[in-house]
Formats: sequence, C-alpha cells, structure tokens
Amino acid sequence: MSEELERLRATVRELEAELKSLHQVDPQTKSLLEEVRAEIEAKLHGSAAESPARELLSTRLSAAAERMETTHPTLFGLVTRLADALAQLGI
Repeated sequence: MSEELERLRATVRELEAELKSLHQVDPQTKSLLEEVRAEIEAKLHGSAAESPARELLSTRLSAAAERMETTHPTLFGLVTRLADALAQLGI
C-alpha cells in the first residue's frame, strides 16, 4: 500500500504544479480541484475526519475530469490518475 500512497503523493504534486500554471480553467472547476487536492493532502497526513455524507473524492474528481477532457488534456490525465488511485484506496 505504501507504493500506492507514494504514487498518489507524486500525482498530487503534479496536480499542484499544473493548477499553478493554469490560466483558462473556469473558477468552479479550479475551486473543486483545489478543494479535492486539499482533502487528499489531509487524508495522506491522517488529519481528515471521515465524512460519509460527501461523495467519494474519486467520484468528484471523475466529474471534474469530464468537464476538462478536451480543453485541458494534461490536467484531464492527472485528474483521471488521481481518481483511479483514490478509488483503489477506497477514498
């Protein structure tokens, strides 16, 4: 499992870098990605409380990815990888 977590951490770092370089993502999508990134970081550091009422992070990321598939292919790839990794970890 530590290998999966390390890949997840690396992908989160890639997402952070990509988000910093984006200038043409709609504010709603960028906000969602920032929120999900922060939640992932909190879970990786063990400081996030479980919230059963919220959708799984992987589900929310998949929805965000659909909106950017054609406009931001690099970001789409990162978000898809994150969603897959989170789903494998049950997050």
